[in-house]
Amino acid sequence: MVRCAFVVLVVALTAAAAASAAPERRTAAYCSPSGDVCYRVDAPRNVVTFRLTLAARYFARYRLCVRPPAGAATCKSFPVRRVGAAYGGSVRWERNFPNRGPGFYKVTWRLGTRPLGPALTFRSGGPR
Repeated sequence: MVRCAFVVLVVALTAAAAASAAPERRTAAYCSPSGDVCYRVDAPRNVVTFRLTLAARYFARYRLCVRPPAGAATCKSFPVRRVGAAYGGSVRWERNFPNRGPGFYKVTWRLGTRPLGPALTFRSGGPR
């Protein structure tokens, strides 16, 4: 009985260690109630990408604002392009926005000064 409990404990600790060592690959996302406007933050292989998907070409340009853990947000304008059967855009974070170190970053998609929906967040481990 003691041996069985020991084996279960070792297996549980090994599984917990493996789970905590694996990097978390979550996708933060939002879709409007109608589903016509969706956006997300992807981070496969530590490459953070901001994606916008539209059911139709509702507007020609949109703004992305990225606020670092400390400091002011940086905002830039991007074109809406055809993406397969839909429209939208894909923007890589570190090519277009400054990496201000580790922490949580807040991303807002905007049409002019009006947000398209709630802000999303992602976590950075720092400069690369």
